[in-house]
Amino acid sequence: MPPPPLLLPLPPPPAAAAPALLRLRPRALLGIQARDDARGRSVVRARAAAGEAAGPAPSRTQIIMDKINSGEEVGGAGGAYSYSALKRLDQIWSSICEAQADSKVPEVVTRVQGPLIDYDFGDGSEIFDVLVCGGTLGIFVATALSYKGLRVGIVERNIIKGREQEWNISRKELMEIVEVGILSEEEMKQIISSDFNPNRCGFESKGEIWVENILNLGISPAKLVDIMKERFVSSGGEIFEGKSLSNISVHDDLAVLSLSDGDSLPCRLVIDAMGNFSPIVRQT
Repeated sequence: MPPPPLLLPLPPPPAAAAPALLRLRPRALLGIQARDDARGRSVVRARAAAGEAAGPAPSRTQIIMDKINSGEEVGGAGGAYSYSALKRLDQIWSSICEAQADSKVPEVVTRVQGPLIDYDFGDGSEIFDVLVCGGTLGIFVATALSYKGLRVGIVERNIIKGREQEWNISRKELMEIVEVGILSEEEMKQIISSDFNPNRCGFESKGEIWVENILNLGISPAKLVDIMKERFVSSGGEIFEGKSLSNISVHDDLAVLSLSDGDSLPCRLVIDAMGNFSPIVRQT
């Protein structure tokens, strides 16, 4: 029995040549009929040739996400929000779930007995008090520590930049950043793009719960991260963008971070802000 026919609406003729989305076989192989549907739209009835499998139709998730004009993806929390990025995250999660118990996890952090000796820091180099790995969220703790007078650096494999899509946060949580002194109340007003109350939480077979002042603010990560980045640099912080972490050697007195470009950075404290897929988290 031949497969059922496919109904394909004919789009209006394009102004310029566009890439073909569907390649039809000759009429002798397909049997093509044109007619009008109930709404007066022209449709093509095409039947695939025997043995020729039709490509999978896009899922509803893909259709919705492809319509979102999200702009350029960035690193860090929520930075990957295209459909392709979602599939990559799903593949990573699947690989974690399917990993064998005896699979070897790369050793990123190594312990070296004794103090750091005979180490060439190079001309003009210095020892950082703190190095933060992962900058999109790490920029906040890094800025706060830099404001305390510490020598702080950030290592980020991408560019430190907030996404365009909103973050949700409670006003109380946002005020904590203001109280630390790294964000002014006027700047807080500038980054708030939406304010809504109350919020409805729905649970299957459990009814609805209405809450006040919980994740009721929508803020612009792009504006907030830009403010933090400028503040961090102006306070004496140093950013190492486009460099990923290779390994960390922990000595009795210092830790040394080896980066993907061959650079080495010594410090007294390392903060891991690389998230769930951090190589340090995987090792532990």
